[in-house]
Amino acid sequence: MEGGLTNIYFESDSLQIVTALGCSSLDRSFIGLILKDSKFLLLQIIGEGFAHVRQTANEAAHRIACFALHLGTPVSWFEESPDFLVDALFEDCNK
Repeated sequence: MEGGLTNIYFESDSLQIVTALGCSSLDRSFIGLILKDSKFLLLQIIGEGFAHVRQTANEAAHRIACFALHLGTPVSWFEESPDFLVDALFEDCNK
């Protein structure tokens, strides 16, 4: 995988997505191809994991999703996280 990413743990507030990613059968829903690609990419990561969390416990993910709605190009942060994300992580850790 590009970037050599390892030991990544994903959290989602969508139980349906978490369940679908853990299922080996072909998904014929309207997001089936996205799930297929996601499963392939997950196989490329050494030490990956994913879990379902309550939406109220995952404010950081919610803010990233809202931020992503307004992007036209891919974005990644490796050195310094944006302030909105740091604030959300702080809130999540102190709930």
